Amino acid sequence: MTDLTPGPHVQHAENTSTNREKKRTRVQLSCTACRSRKLKCCRTYPCTNCKKRGEAASCTFVGRGPRGRPSQGRTSPTLVQDRLQHLENLILSFTQKKSSEQSQSSSASEQQNTPSTTAGDAVQPVLEKASSGLEPESRGSAPESTGRLLDNEAGSSYFDGAHWRGILEEVNEVKGYLQQETDEESEEEIMDDNFFDSSSPALLLGLNKPASKEELLADIPPRPVADRLVSQFLHSKEPLLVVIHFPTFQKEYNQFWLDPQGVSLPWLGLLYAIFTLAVSVMNTIEESVPQALGDHLVAAAKFRKRTVQCLVQANYITPGGYKVEALFLYTMGEFLRSCDAQAGVSFMLGLTIRLAMRMGYHREPRNFPKISAFDGEMRRRIWAVMSQLDTLISFQVGLPRTIQAWQHDVEPPRNLFDEDFDENTQELPLSRPETELTTLCYTRAKGRVMSVFGRISDLAYSREPVTYEQTLEIDRHLEEAHDQIPSKIRIRPMEQSITDPSDLILKRFTLEILYQKCRCVLHRRYLAEFHDNMRYAYSRWVCMTAAKQILQHQAVLHYESQPGGQLYRERRFPNSIQNTDYLLAAMIICLELSHGHPSEPQTNSQSNDMRVIIKGREDLLAVLETTHQVFKDMRRRSADAQKAYAAMSIMLRRVKKSTEHAVDSTGSSTGQEFNTTSDVSPPPYDGWQNQQDPSSVLAHDQINAMQSPFGSLGVIEEMLDAPTNLDWRLWDQQIQGFEDANARTFWYPGLES
Repeated sequence: MTDLTPGPHVQHAENTSTNREKKRTRVQLSCTACRSRKLKCCRTYPCTNCKKRGEAASCTFVGRGPRGRPSQGRTSPTLVQDRLQHLENLILSFTQKKSSEQSQSSSASEQQNTPSTTAGDAVQPVLEKASSGLEPESRGSAPESTGRLLDNEAGSSYFDGAHWRGILEEVNEVKGYLQQETDEESEEEIMDDNFFDSSSPALLLGLNKPASKEELLADIPPRPVADRLVSQFLHSKEPLLVVIHFPTFQKEYNQFWLDPQGVSLPWLGLLYAIFTLAVSVMNTIEESVPQALGDHLVAAAKFRKRTVQCLVQANYITPGGYKVEALFLYTMGEFLRSCDAQAGVSFMLGLTIRLAMRMGYHREPRNFPKISAFDGEMRRRIWAVMSQLDTLISFQVGLPRTIQAWQHDVEPPRNLFDEDFDENTQELPLSRPETELTTLCYTRAKGRVMSVFGRISDLAYSREPVTYEQTLEIDRHLEEAHDQIPSKIRIRPMEQSITDPSDLILKRFTLEILYQKCRCVLHRRYLAEFHDNMRYAYSRWVCMTAAKQILQHQAVLHYESQPGGQLYRERRFPNSIQNTDYLLAAMIICLELSHGHPSEPQTNSQSNDMRVIIKGREDLLAVLETTHQVFKDMRRRSADAQKAYAAMSIMLRRVKKSTEHAVDSTGSSTGQEFNTTSDVSPPPYDGWQNQQDPSSVLAHDQINAMQSPFGSLGVIEEMLDAPTNLDWRLWDQQIQGFEDANARTFWYPGLES
């Protein structure tokens, strides 16, 4: 919408006519007594000045004024309603005036030079210009021009200056009352009997009366225990730790112990969320919690409850300091609470994202001068982590992501140490080189890959047809993002990582598995088409090599997570997200093997620039056997691991049955030459991981989908029965999606006897 104010020559002509009549009709907002005495009126009934003079009974307002306001406490709801009613009356009178002008004859309209406008065209632009808070520039006072011409898509509209300035003044009055209320009493500390009469949905804020601040503080453990919990979490090397600025948190933490009553409820909720995460980490690595806390499950439940109470009492769905951070850490506590996929985590993360958007986290901070350099950088960090998890968790539960690329313009966080800036920093230092390993190095590298995966997931859930050219374009962007991963966090063999810390090794594997997962999801739709068209040979090659790499990485991580391994302390890996990645990779290999000896695809005379070599069936079968054994070892950890084990058992049974009837059953490697139109020519694949002897792998249990309590596993049988008619959306919903809560019972085939 374009704002076109009158030019100087227009204003001069208008001033000539208005010099004869300088008096204008103004909206009287003060009481009659204050107006006559030229005093500033508080605009309550009775006003302060009249009460001081003992003239409360004579305090009168012209028109529909305020009906009263308590001398103490919060602003009367009737007062705000009256002011809004007054504003509504002004707008209605304005629109009625314009409507009457529209009914006049065209000749009279030309003489009066008053363009007609509709109520919708007139009111909405005025309110947008008056109260919009999304613009970084200050609105300031109303201009002194006699009118304003606003040009929008519906056309140009002219607004009389007296009317729209009156509306602005009335809007400012309402904002002033609300601001005065905020200054007198913090919105986080409101604890009156009307708290539960909020217009917010009861499902969001709960129905139980929150505890008092004294009760909330009573569950804070003694300082030595609290110190141990905080230290445990801050030293856990979790990637989400970048949302906490360690030096600043240390100051706030010390101040909390000096004055516990002085902290806000959101910050207290943040502290309880850290306690919850610390207990979860200690439980995962099988480290005992401090004796004063008792059982770790009881302690985690208590801290989680207090976190929720702090957030609810602070009315977390409204903007406020530390609310996004506290709500995000609480959501991550729920994520780490279980090794299984949870739909509730996706919903909670979506709620956190909506709150962050309402507070402007999705906008680039440097475009808003009022946001300090420190706050702006911390906003970038939080947004980066949230957007990455949004894509991953949404895809895990089979739902589209919440954050779309067009919704935000936030730059990536800079590659800085926490010590490089603080709350007093006026201008952020330049980002350190990518070769310098900071806590943000991993977040930045993962963000580039996740940006591409976001586009891939959008295609996976899109109802629009996807062209192969689009797929190849995204594939090139993915390769570029992968090439930009710094060498220090790029995957390397374990024998070359002996001196590296375990958390760094784990980050390398995480990035590589994510990259290979992106390749699988992007190209899996063409697995069936390949058998009829050689054009898709490259996609088949990508899927097979990526799936094989994922399962090989799974075997290495599982081996190194055993007692004595380099990753034993990080044995909380994998989580539910990685389990679904492993299943996807296994399914891709099973689909390839279920074809038996592949028939010769149709040739394409225009495709002659690439040779694809797929290794033998026994090699792929050995990888599946190893994956099946890994899931068998992990099946007691979670229902998702048990589900994966049952799924792998079904896959292997079907694949072995297909192998027995295959034409080529000698076990020799089968090579094929294919042509493709793709201009991307990858080299023949040769993984660096040593292959395990298939004979050393334990035989799998004979399981079918009908025996399993996981009803969704039937989709595996259906896809293997018809590998040329694949429905990956069904796979995402049934396998990668969350299971019904009633099926969350542990079931170990072969252990009944």
